Amino acid sequence: MNRSDVSPSSCSTQQRVFYEAVCSGDTNALQRLLQAMPSCEINVNSFGPEGQTALHQSVIEGNLELVKLLVKFGADTRLANRDGWSALHMAAFSGHQDIMLYLISNALGIPSEARKQCR
Repeated sequence: MNRSDVSPSSCSTQQRVFYEAVCSGDTNALQRLLQAMPSCEINVNSFGPEGQTALHQSVIEGNLELVKLLVKFGADTRLANRDGWSALHMAAFSGHQDIMLYLISNALGIPSEARKQCR
């Protein structure tokens, strides 16, 4: 299966609801959804019709809280979109320093408590 085969229209109802929650940017609704659904029913790393994962979309929108939530639930920060850009590339290009620093800290394994002290 290639990326173009994975779209909201070809996914389960739960996957479509997931995409809608991400697009709305509602962190609370997305958290409730992810906690309520078994991980086998929602793939946080699936690619949408525009070649972006939910993480890529959240970075584009500049939504740090949504980025954190997706990473907590298993979003792969190393995945590239259809243009070859990772979430970190997108954050840097878009000027979202807070997201960029979070992604770098997360990749280095820096605990969230230490990240708060470095600000």
